Amino acid sequence: MNETSQTPVEFNQCQQAVQRLNEYLSRELNPDETELVQEHLKQCKGCFDKFHFEETLLKTLREKVSSVRSPAGLRESVLKLIGRDAAP
Repeated sequence: MNETSQTPVEFNQCQQAVQRLNEYLSRELNPDETELVQEHLKQCKGCFDKFHFEETLLKTLREKVSSVRSPAGLRESVLKLIGRDAAP
């Protein structure tokens, strides 16, 4: 579908899509909600750009965080503070 034949995107659709941003990016939406967000992103360049930016940012953060090592004993200390056993 070309841009001229798309239906106009309403402001409330953008608000709903943005409210679902985190759940969409972490794949927590049910299939129907995912489809609604994807259809909106196909029609709305502003939301697509926002989602693309957030997705790129989260991907970069995940990559950086996965390469960071915490100091020895940190896991055990944190688990003790929250009252859990440190065994994996």
